[in-house]
Amino acid sequence: MRRHGQWVGVLMLLGVLLGAGCGRNEGGDVGMASTPAQAAGQLETAFSGASAEYRKAASDASEALRAGDFNRAVESLGALRGGGDVTLQQGLAVHGSLVVLEGRLASAAERGDPQARAAYDLLRRLKQK
Repeated sequence: MRRHGQWVGVLMLLGVLLGAGCGRNEGGDVGMASTPAQAAGQLETAFSGASAEYRKAASDASEALRAGDFNRAVESLGALRGGGDVTLQQGLAVHGSLVVLEGRLASAAERGDPQARAAYDLLRRLKQK
């Protein structure tokens, strides 16, 4: 009987984790961003009530994502990621932005874009920290 209860708990946890990426969260954002513009919007929403320092870094990252300024986006997202006082929603917005950015950088670097390659190297170093 005890094993049955453990499995129910595991299945419930799995359902919650799988469901977290679908639909709307309490912040009103829809799932994981798939474009730089979506990532930028999620960053702005997540950090709208944060301290001035975090709002500025989120705004810089958002502008850089929209403009395709890869190095600035990596640096700004790195500053947000390195901050220890972020909420779950903020952390998810940063993570989603890094995932979108990494995909764009990898594609552009494969096509031979030297700026994307440099930004991708910077992002890899950031992830190693």
